[in-house]
Amino acid sequence: MRRRITSAGVVAALLSGLSAAPAPALPQQGVAAAPRAVDWTPCPEAPDDDTVRCGTVTVPVDWADPSGPTLDIAIARRTATDPDRRIGPLLYHHGAPGTSGVDAVVQDPRIFSAETVERFDIIGIDARGTARSHPVVCDAAAYPADVEPVPSTPAAYTRAVAAHRAFVANCRAGTGPVFDNMDARSVARDLDAVRAALGDRRLSYYGDSHGTLVGQAYAELFPTRLRAAVWDSNMDHTTGVSRWVRDRAASVEDSFRGFADWCDRRPSCGPPTGGTAQWYDRLHARAERGELTVTLPDGPTFELDGYLLGTQVSFHFFQRRWAELARCLTEVDANRTGCLFEGGEATAGDIPAGKIHYPQTAAFCADHRMPVRGFADLRRLRKLALDNAPHTRLTALAWSGVTDCLGRQGDAVKNPQRPLRLGGKAPTILLTNSRHDPSMPHVWAERVADQAAPRGRLLTYEGWGHGNYWISDCVAASVDRYLATLTLPPRGASCPAVPEP
Repeated sequence: MRRRITSAGVVAALLSGLSAAPAPALPQQGVAAAPRAVDWTPCPEAPDDDTVRCGTVTVPVDWADPSGPTLDIAIARRTATDPDRRIGPLLYHHGAPGTSGVDAVVQDPRIFSAETVERFDIIGIDARGTARSHPVVCDAAAYPADVEPVPSTPAAYTRAVAAHRAFVANCRAGTGPVFDNMDARSVARDLDAVRAALGDRRLSYYGDSHGTLVGQAYAELFPTRLRAAVWDSNMDHTTGVSRWVRDRAASVEDSFRGFADWCDRRPSCGPPTGGTAQWYDRLHARAERGELTVTLPDGPTFELDGYLLGTQVSFHFFQRRWAELARCLTEVDANRTGCLFEGGEATAGDIPAGKIHYPQTAAFCADHRMPVRGFADLRRLRKLALDNAPHTRLTALAWSGVTDCLGRQGDAVKNPQRPLRLGGKAPTILLTNSRHDPSMPHVWAERVADQAAPRGRLLTYEGWGHGNYWISDCVAASVDRYLATLTLPPRGASCPAVPEP
């Protein structure tokens, strides 16, 4: 039997990581004025790996109330392999809300180059509200899965806002006060508590994607405690709702055009007559007509609409999985759509049955005021996205920033958008960004670099993808050199695109 599930509900499951985190413990009361040294123990996921250890650092839930409830921030440390040349800790903040820095460090001894691993203790962190650090937990049944991403009538819009508000209330009740204290500046204060617990006077920092926003906050709050910082794939905290939708829709479209041009040049790619772009347009139209279905193992069968198709396609652009996408679209053309959902399993950990881990609304909407002034304004934003993405159309990369905050319209935003303000005490900072990033547009990195001037320097990777250190050896070499010696690349420097896959 085919079950009617909206793409919003499916995307929510895919983005949140349904098995990503344990159930939260209740916040503790009281916290010491200075964090205690970390009690390092073997990591449960790698008990026989002597080079990595895990621990926790206790921090206030609300940094404005340091004597109030507390939570434990989970961290992992992979010690420098050459202690005699050790520089200090390198804190790694991993990607989007919901992803685990602890997992990244525990599971991958080569997360950074051998040279960097030799000289730094690599510290991975599960940010507050994520994975092992009091995760945001909501009832799965409370998610507004039957609400369309773009309501088609004023009445449907009113119902959607009410449904999202109810979901926010459910997550807040299931998570506790951590839910309302997940802004980047609170996370940055947690990082400084980790630094103090490590016993180091200064730290070096590597943040990618959402981690760049946390890095910006740390550089503003604690400039003298920051030795070096790398911001990879940059979030511009001056971006309002209209520019967010426009820029991200255009970035997904730009990545699609790169893929389509590549596919058109390769006989093995095999797009039908008319080229890849027209082929995809036909697939998207079929999805919108309800002609494509998805059947997942141990899951329901549901329609693959255009929003879900475009969103799943866009995920292939992060690591330029072009060949895989070409094969998958051939299967989708034959209504074998399961390939779109392969390889998206969540990270380690368990949550209770009937619950989901969904930190996006708590984290993103604490740092972004994303007002939607009624049904007409929502339709305006949709048109803005479609005007900038004629092939990829509407995807979660552009639109989830709108829907995630629908249920918090009118709420206070703890850390709303504003320009970055670095003082003269901040260190030099290296920014990197792909020219063709599907998630963090290059123009955002340009804006952040301008705001960080004269302390910031932008290194552009002239290719496609998200997370440049792991794509380009040229970028990695520049980053490693900077972390070791604080030497920045020349102004206007760039790295060439790696060969096509």
